[in-house]
Amino acid sequence: MSEQPNNKVPSLAEWTKSLQQFPLQQEYINKLIVNYFVRAGYKEAAEAFMQESNAKPTIDLQSLDTRAQIVELIRNGNALEAAHLIEKFFPGVLGADHLLKFQLLRLHVIELIRTGCLEGALLFAQTLPFDGAEHTPEMRDEIERTLMLLIFEYPLTCPFGALLEQSHRDKVARTFSETVLKRTNDRLPLAEVDHLFKLVLWCQEELTKGKVQFIKMKNIATALLELE
Repeated sequence: MSEQPNNKVPSLAEWTKSLQQFPLQQEYINKLIVNYFVRAGYKEAAEAFMQESNAKPTIDLQSLDTRAQIVELIRNGNALEAAHLIEKFFPGVLGADHLLKFQLLRLHVIELIRTGCLEGALLFAQTLPFDGAEHTPEMRDEIERTLMLLIFEYPLTCPFGALLEQSHRDKVARTFSETVLKRTNDRLPLAEVDHLFKLVLWCQEELTKGKVQFIKMKNIATALLELE
């Protein structure tokens, strides 16, 4: 009589113990982390982590200082100074990426509004060349939304008040980083991590299709495990 397959599903505790015993190399995890810091432009975090873990990034560090400086300028709202450095150290980027150029110019308008220089914001917005073929109707709509901030005594109460929040500066900074990384044929900051997440989800989907009972990771962000 042939031996029947063992269909016993391990308990959550048994599954967790098996995961903890899996021979995952810490060196790989460290490299994943330091590569993220470098790609995202977090120079100080990258240097601190490299010193602590002895991890070495697998990507070029040559432009990190300049890129980190530009990212910091954008996050502080210094859009025109950032644009000047982009033209100097990454020539051709703004000419090729009209969306990034638009976002920087728009950020300058927003910063003028933030400081109460309303007339200056309006005058600068009127000088922007939005009639060219490279400028889409969406861009014109965005600058109109930006100028809506001028109507309100307290711009943060405007329906588009989120433009004045730090998160908008950070968004423009991410756009710059991603643009430069694409231009240098490098991966985006979350590319490797995103690939691992997708691989986990694909494996779980295949097991579910095969009607295999297993301990499923229900929440990728928190690594919450649950019997499927």
